[in-house]
Amino acid sequence: MAQSQTLQQPIAARDALQIVGTVKRLSGINVDPNNSGFLRLRVNRRLKELGLTDTDAYIARLNGIHGASEAQFLVESLATHTTDFFRERAHFDFLKTTGLPNLMQLGAGKEWPLVIWSAACSIGSELWTAGIVLHQFCLSTPDRPRWSLLGTDVSRRVLARAANAVFTLEELSGLSEDLRRAYILRSKPESQISAGGTLFRVTPDLRGKARFKWANLVDLEVGFSERADVAFMRNVLIYFKQKEKDAAIQNVLRRIRPGGYLITGHAEAISNLPEDLTQVAPSVYRKACNAK
Repeated sequence: MAQSQTLQQPIAARDALQIVGTVKRLSGINVDPNNSGFLRLRVNRRLKELGLTDTDAYIARLNGIHGASEAQFLVESLATHTTDFFRERAHFDFLKTTGLPNLMQLGAGKEWPLVIWSAACSIGSELWTAGIVLHQFCLSTPDRPRWSLLGTDVSRRVLARAANAVFTLEELSGLSEDLRRAYILRSKPESQISAGGTLFRVTPDLRGKARFKWANLVDLEVGFSERADVAFMRNVLIYFKQKEKDAAIQNVLRRIRPGGYLITGHAEAISNLPEDLTQVAPSVYRKACNAK
């Protein structure tokens, strides 16, 4: 009981500043140090996992020999991973009716494999939704285009879960019954990730189309050579200040092929629009066909 009471103590202002500063330095994510409720909830969860009783001990760990690895756990603890299948459905409707046909006309799927990139893929709902839309589109195309999926995230933990492609019934709520029958299987017991309740897994054919890589969008490594025709960067820019937003957008934009699309969240308008990017629909932007 004493440990539980200690863990509920408010986080000192100096500790809050160091914690959010570490997250900002590593990931570009901005967390308000004055959001004491959020910080206390997430940090206390990590303290319990480590068996620590107060934030002083945790700060000492961050500054100690295990600091580098612990800092990554901290980033994952404070990053929010909320996503659903077919979230902001208008984006997927745009791809089906306009975006994918335009890309096919440029040669995507024929001259090169068409790639959809979920740049902050979280647990994978967005990526697998894009895969379903792309697979159904290709089934209606006589040429049977070549395509693949790419998922990246700053959290290795959620990235592993995205690759595993296992979901609860509640997490599949955005899928129609027809799509569930076509693309979702009941998970085998050994791959279940929670006690109680039935779990479900994306079909092997769809999983075989996807690759996953760790990536920090604000500081995307030079060696990150992936190229995409569509990049989803939704519900991630809200965590960045303007300097980090601009860096993330430019980093992702450089990896989009000419004529490709950048899709942001509906509440994440790009204020400093690069000259080779044009808005073509709400929170949908197209890279110029003659851009590098």
